[in-house]
Amino acid sequence: MPAASPPSSIPLAQPSYPRDMRLARRIAVSDPASTKGSPAEWLLSGDASRAGPVELLDGLMTRLFAAGMPFERATIHLGTLHPQVLGFTAVWDHSRGSCSEFRVDAHIRETDDFRLSPLKPVIEGHETVRLDPRNPETASRYPMMAELSADGMTDYCAFAIPHARSFHCAMTVATRRDGGLESGSMQALQLLLPMLALNLDIIALTRIAENVLTAYVGERSGARVLAGEIKRGSGEMIDAIVWVSDMRDYTGLSDRLAGEDLIRLLNAYFERLVEAVQSYGGEVLKFIGDGMLAVFPIGPNMPASTAASAALNAARAAFRAVDALNGKQGDALAIDTSWRPLKMGIALHRGPVFYGNIGAADRLDFTVTGPAVNLAARVEPLCKETLRRLLLTEAVGALLTEPLEPLGSFDFRGVAHPVALFTAPN
Repeated sequence: MPAASPPSSIPLAQPSYPRDMRLARRIAVSDPASTKGSPAEWLLSGDASRAGPVELLDGLMTRLFAAGMPFERATIHLGTLHPQVLGFTAVWDHSRGSCSEFRVDAHIRETDDFRLSPLKPVIEGHETVRLDPRNPETASRYPMMAELSADGMTDYCAFAIPHARSFHCAMTVATRRDGGLESGSMQALQLLLPMLALNLDIIALTRIAENVLTAYVGERSGARVLAGEIKRGSGEMIDAIVWVSDMRDYTGLSDRLAGEDLIRLLNAYFERLVEAVQSYGGEVLKFIGDGMLAVFPIGPNMPASTAASAALNAARAAFRAVDALNGKQGDALAIDTSWRPLKMGIALHRGPVFYGNIGAADRLDFTVTGPAVNLAARVEPLCKETLRRLLLTEAVGALLTEPLEPLGSFDFRGVAHPVALFTAPN
């Protein structure tokens, strides 16, 4: 076994991490006695990259530790392609018996946590950084070293993984061994880096595919596409609450605002709507100019009455968020104030929709379609006529227990019978 400090009999508290690093999941460190195969055999097995970065890192470091190498802490930093996420970090900690995965927000690049981290020159300049955490000068320059020193670490090394084609891959290792990390252990690890890089590329490409699909088609739709539902016409009929929303006077805004200002305003507007829908379990499917289509699927995990309440609460949350944008929040946009106030309408309708792939042979859209979507789209413009910013069809109103204000029945092209509309306090 390695010449290193044994794990304490008293459970160690988890170290602190920057607020821009959010814990995604945590697994227990594997028992070295139960691991099979050498580190190289593990990296060349199909299992190494199948589950994710924590399993990959744990499998590698546990085998190295079992082989007598004094690595007691290791991290892997894996970049990704996502508008809000810089990448993922896996932290293997032998003494604490855990291997954790963190989602790293893109904002971290603007913080001292990154600027004063030894990883900055590694990620940005592909440098290798070797430090003694016990050195006061080192701790003064890199604050995280003080925590590693308090944890008993005697040596720390951070380096890029040069063979990885994915975004800014890096690794760190640390030990409590007297004398630090020995050259033989570091050389053994360096020889494994090309194999590690191949596994990281597989994981990175999978994560990028997930992130891109989630960003462009939504979490549920993205998962279904990755699961293989890519044939035109594939999909299913589902029962859902359909949300159709539209911004008022978008044409006028387009005339008054410069292009960049209009885009900034639209982004702020849609950000608030999307957050409202997703926070109540809905899924945004597409943006059409200033309009938005979303669904609240009805099923075992969300009965019809629950979905209707969720859609109504999401609409209320969206109105509050846009009202706040019309107030002081809008000042942060720093654009021509002639856009104020933003107004919008939301229509909610319940009905069966086809949820799946629609389009041409080589250009598909994963969305919903059907008479229920058409009716919701025709109800929404009546927000202007009825002077209400929220309209519910009778199919939604019948699912709600709170009092609603009836607005009468309306005829719609292609619909055999008049449709009763309601509104609710918002």
